Amino acid sequence: MKKKLEYVQEVKILAFIEYCQGASHRGDCRLDMYEIYQMFKNDGRNSGVCTCLDNDTAKKVDNFITSYTFSDEIRFTERFHKLLPNLALIKEEAKKPLEEKSNTDLSDGMDKFVKAKSVPVKPRKKKTRTKKK
Repeated sequence: MKKKLEYVQEVKILAFIEYCQGASHRGDCRLDMYEIYQMFKNDGRNSGVCTCLDNDTAKKVDNFITSYTFSDEIRFTERFHKLLPNLALIKEEAKKPLEEKSNTDLSDGMDKFVKAKSVPVKPRKKKTRTKKK
């Protein structure tokens, strides 16, 4: 099930990325990290838990952010392009239809995978056993 956040929550995530991600997990950044965690997963984990969970929570928050599909309203902003260029869309590119490659273009690249070289295999020696008396 894909999670859909409100505009204000998405802006909060961008602020977290800009000011806190990769930094120390202390103070307001720690509170924001757990707030974002609770946006995606409501399992009772909050800023009141042991600080030993901070690294695990930070990894989970990073995974939540990278797998989340932001709204178009956020993705087309300059701030989003600056912070998450790999997830950003440019309006012009979003409006262009996808170009389809013909099957012949795809098959050219597949030839090197299909034509595998045979590798000689050394025959194995049979192990002989001697019976103990």
